[in-house]
Amino acid sequence: MHKLSRHLINRMIICLLLCLCLFLAGCEKETRPEKIGKLEYTLVAGSDIPQELKKLINDRKEKAFELTYSENSCLFIVRGYGKQKSGGYSIKVNDFYQAKDTLVLDTELFGPKKNQKVSDQPSYPFIVIKAEYREEPVTFY
Repeated sequence: MHKLSRHLINRMIICLLLCLCLFLAGCEKETRPEKIGKLEYTLVAGSDIPQELKKLINDRKEKAFELTYSENSCLFIVRGYGKQKSGGYSIKVNDFYQAKDTLVLDTELFGPKKNQKVSDQPSYPFIVIKAEYREEPVTFY
């Protein structure tokens, strides 16, 4: 009987290990489209943001959002991070590039630094970049 129990336990362990391997195999890292070329852009703030775009941003600011807006020969790309509990947040553009069928914008939100004095009022961090107009859709990371 002791051998049977040991054999059963070994089989259960092997089964659990196989299940774990299958689970981990399903968790693959998201692959980003291959970069064809780097794109030029300008950060846009305040009065340089078109009025209609400001309204669109304000209407969406409570929740995270992604938005593109074109005016003349310019493409404005906006990434908003929704309502945050305080001020002191910043956003970094990690990359903006042309892929085969899309433009890729990779941004990152950073919270206030430890011991940084910030407003207790909620904030709505967002970033606007301006680039030459293009037809391709934008993929956000």
